[in-house]
Amino acid sequence: MAGEFTDYLEADDWKNAAAIVGLIRFFDYAQIPYNREEIELAEEIYDHDSEYDEGLDFLKFNASDITEETLDAFIEDYFAEELHHCAAERALHKTEWSKEEIDFINSKLTGNTVLKKVFAKHKFDGTNAEDILALIEENRTNIVRETYRNKNNLYRNFCNENVFRKPKGDAARLKGYYVDLAKKGKSLSYRYDMGMFSSSDSEFYDFIPFAFTIGRESFFINDNSTIRQLVRTNRILQDKCLEQRNNQSNRNVDPRRVLFENIIYASDFLNYDVEIIRKNVDNSYFETFFLRRESIAVFQQIKNYQVFCRTVRIGDDYVSIQEHVTDSVRNLQLMDGLIEALIEDDIDKKTDNNSILTGSMIKVNMLLRDKLHMGGENMNKAMRGAYAGAEKAAAVLKGRKQGNKISSYRTKLLSALHFHDYSRFSEILLSLSNYTDVYFPFAYDLFEDFEANKEAAYTFVNHFNEYSRGRTEDDEADHRVVDEV
Repeated sequence: MAGEFTDYLEADDWKNAAAIVGLIRFFDYAQIPYNREEIELAEEIYDHDSEYDEGLDFLKFNASDITEETLDAFIEDYFAEELHHCAAERALHKTEWSKEEIDFINSKLTGNTVLKKVFAKHKFDGTNAEDILALIEENRTNIVRETYRNKNNLYRNFCNENVFRKPKGDAARLKGYYVDLAKKGKSLSYRYDMGMFSSSDSEFYDFIPFAFTIGRESFFINDNSTIRQLVRTNRILQDKCLEQRNNQSNRNVDPRRVLFENIIYASDFLNYDVEIIRKNVDNSYFETFFLRRESIAVFQQIKNYQVFCRTVRIGDDYVSIQEHVTDSVRNLQLMDGLIEALIEDDIDKKTDNNSILTGSMIKVNMLLRDKLHMGGENMNKAMRGAYAGAEKAAAVLKGRKQGNKISSYRTKLLSALHFHDYSRFSEILLSLSNYTDVYFPFAYDLFEDFEANKEAAYTFVNHFNEYSRGRTEDDEADHRVVDEV
């Protein structure tokens, strides 16, 4: 079988790994042969911890089998949800249309530059569906190719759109790797010597976009222990993205949420160190991050990931909570600054709108502190005491109709936290305990080691609130911050 193939790729870096996944998806669609049996055999050998022949684990194929017509058909099938003319075609296969449907079809027929040129003198009016469909068919190749090449979240997001389907060049065609050697080659070479310039390109990099999830933020998991495992992991991610799209009325997909929810809820998805490649349409480069087992262990202790899937306005800024939390967990970085900002925002606005979210972030912070060996192992008891103490002290002051005292104490406590004046925090806490006659047992943990028990302090300040709403059963479930996230 191996002798029948003339070309091969090895997943020795993420670029080749992504190209392999994209090529296999194309080959499976077009029923083009490749060394499927060898790939499966390599996985079987690897799974049984036998002597592993690395020579087996290559993608082998014939590049001559990749025709332009077949590739265009694959692009149209694979990215049908992203192509305007596909949406128009689906909508045109009816006999009658409402005004809203006619407007929708016309908006799709002018969705980009190539479509505007094709339909510059043709507009759908409800009676000429066959003419419009014939125009799409007549120009299909150009429409598919130009839309795919130039759309911001498709090929253009990953590669230089001007080198699509061109032969191998001297500089990689990927965004962040491509160089116009005629203009900038010498300036990028060591001592301006072009002989010292090093870069690698491949015509197979054109298949990399098929390996990534598609959206404003795209991901590829370089799970390249074997090619079969590489394909499997990214297929799961792709399938879950499609499932999310089909379950949402607006059809928008959040690949970050899909990725991390699968890490949390699917124990066999990823439970080992792995490299993940990220591409954002706003950036002209790829980002690589290494997801460690310690971070995965933190994610897998999160019971309610959905609470973080929101954007919050703090002052004049809009903060993506999900992005901040996931980046903090994967980098094993505490979230003290954002926690304090959310509490301060509630104080300023005289609400508790952020309290559920803040409580969940405090719990994750505690998990991170544990992984960083900065305390946190026995924090649950202190946090329960802080939660209960905040509720009791606030109830006492509310009963005395001294809501202004709650706001005053809360502001002072947060200020002490913000400036790391832990002695001042302890003094204010003791003063509040004396004033309300409420015992705060968690305070002893703070006196002994404030930094290691800071989440208890955050929990107290977060829930010591005059503006607490009348809670529903759902709110009560969400407020069990010390039991689950």
